[in-house]
Amino acid sequence: MEQTRKFTWKELIVVASMLFGMYFGATNLTFPVQIGQQSGSAFASSIIGFIITGTILPLLGVAAIAITRTSGVFELARPIGKTYVLIFTVILYIAIGPAFATPRTATVPFEFGIATHVSAASAPMWLFIYSAAFFVCVTLLSLNRHKIADYLGRYLNPLFI
Repeated sequence: MEQTRKFTWKELIVVASMLFGMYFGATNLTFPVQIGQQSGSAFASSIIGFIITGTILPLLGVAAIAITRTSGVFELARPIGKTYVLIFTVILYIAIGPAFATPRTATVPFEFGIATHVSAASAPMWLFIYSAAFFVCVTLLSLNRHKIADYLGRYLNPLFI
């Protein structure tokens, strides 16, 4: 019989806080407002689509990895086939990383916090400076991958709230 590890309340709170911070911090505070403004009469279907793609599917992904006890997407999809899993994970990581999500993590806070305080002519320069500083900080915090949950759950998320 397989031995399961019980989490302490402190660990559960840190993990829950980390997941909340990851979802809430991914512009899920501002994006629904924009959807509501632009959707007009299609408001209900746009919110349903946002909830499915922005909350339910990511939570199902986390649950799938937790339930199967795999180490990640590559191991989770491996039974389908080696070629598929390689192509799928490369496309997935490019989409999550440099193609879409990673640039947004720097541009959204810049637009809300800094862009309104600088001239339109100097905004690209300030965006470059802010992005460089932002990604240096992210890189330094990410060097120890075992501490990422601690950094997000214990420090960054409470600071954000």
